[in-house]
Amino acid sequence: MDAGPWNWLEVGKLFASLLVPVTLAGLGVYIHRVTKRFEHAQWRSQKLIEKRLAIYDDLAPLLNDLLCYFTYVGSWKELNPPDVVALKRKIDKKIYLAAPLLSEAFFSSCMDFQELCFATYTGWGRDASLRTHFERRRDARSRDWNVEWEACFSGDPTEPSLVRDAHHRVMEAFSRDIGVHES
Repeated sequence: MDAGPWNWLEVGKLFASLLVPVTLAGLGVYIHRVTKRFEHAQWRSQKLIEKRLAIYDDLAPLLNDLLCYFTYVGSWKELNPPDVVALKRKIDKKIYLAAPLLSEAFFSSCMDFQELCFATYTGWGRDASLRTHFERRRDARSRDWNVEWEACFSGDPTEPSLVRDAHHRVMEAFSRDIGVHES
């Protein structure tokens, strides 16, 4: 019984010689796909960090203006009460627009900070009120103080130290989201 040139041993050798390149090609395709997924995830993460940095560049100076105003440091005397109320609207818009790109911790710390600075829902169609004393501000700006500004203030001021702590929590959440301080 002559098996001819194709006996089982020859078939096995042929199969083995084809199996190695096919396996290597399959492994190569798999590694390529995994690498591409990793590169895409890395690119996406980098773009998210870039966007978060842009949000930080836009929002941090405004939050700092509020900090200065409510803790009587820096340029607090340069801000008029109506300007600070307008600043709240601007910050609110930016926070709500940025919320999907930042953590819940960031959003809630921003809301806590804003609640310490402003009394909201004070009546239909009324602006938020400033939770700070107007007397020191009036005394510091006696030459250009407008009596109508006193209506911008709430009767429930917040301690500046609480505002400072809340601002610190906002900045910590920001830095975690940006990746400066890992959680």
